[in-house]
Amino acid sequence: MILSAIILGVAISFFYAGVKFYKRMDWQEKPEFSPDLRQMHKKQKELRHIQDLLADAKADGKLSTQIIEEFNRYSENEIQAMESVEKAWLERKSTSHDEETKS
Repeated sequence: MILSAIILGVAISFFYAGVKFYKRMDWQEKPEFSPDLRQMHKKQKELRHIQDLLADAKADGKLSTQIIEEFNRYSENEIQAMESVEKAWLERKSTSHDEETKS
């Protein structure tokens, strides 16, 4: 009996929390999309790791300098693009946060 009362109380509290959430939510607000920063950091680490592996292969004489330079140029462009996206996102996020605290 006591267990049934506890389960019923928990179920009612979950239902109440759901109703409260539903009422507070602004359903007309458009969602704000954000870049996947974790995936971008992972890709940056992968590119840097590949650069290290290619440098080791070049040191062993297995690859030409042109291949290394081309991949380095590609990876640096990719990393720079990801960093600029992250910087722009963080600036936009901090600007919107500052505006919210002022109002």
